[in-house]
Amino acid sequence: MLERLAPDAYLPSILDLDLETLKARGIDGLILDLDNTVVPYGHPLPSDEVAAHLKALLAGGVRAVILSNARSGRAAEVAAALGLPYIANAGKPGLRGFARALSVTGTDAARTAVVGDQLFRDVLGARRAGCHAILVHPLSPRDFPGTKLLRWPEALLVRYFKRIGRWPGQTCPF
Repeated sequence: MLERLAPDAYLPSILDLDLETLKARGIDGLILDLDNTVVPYGHPLPSDEVAAHLKALLAGGVRAVILSNARSGRAAEVAAALGLPYIANAGKPGLRGFARALSVTGTDAARTAVVGDQLFRDVLGARRAGCHAILVHPLSPRDFPGTKLLRWPEALLVRYFKRIGRWPGQTCPF
């Protein structure tokens, strides 16, 4: 069961996603978490650097969607700024939101990576949906209160995965 919480890759930031590496790995779809992945928690818009990076990935043929547990208005605002479709109130790690995201991107799970900052929502949801799981370091120390409660058990799991050699480390195949 714990193996379902181990990411395939760990990156310091969404900015470290590399188009050539994604393509070489057969990844042509991205399901992107919103808060602390694309934008810092509580910020209304992504940075210019994140917007430009995602635009370059899209121009390279990657299809992407934002999948968030956030309310529709917030997700819609960020998605519009990035020119991406979105699914709000996703209920991650439940499968319904991930199935809808795969439908929106038109990619199958084996060719799709979920990128997010949480083991219990993003990585577990990716695993349940059959997608690759890429964990990124949160953009901000601020979190939704429910997420803040999960950070402590996440830290314990990361230590455990490192101890048993199941943590991908800073260098990443993605």
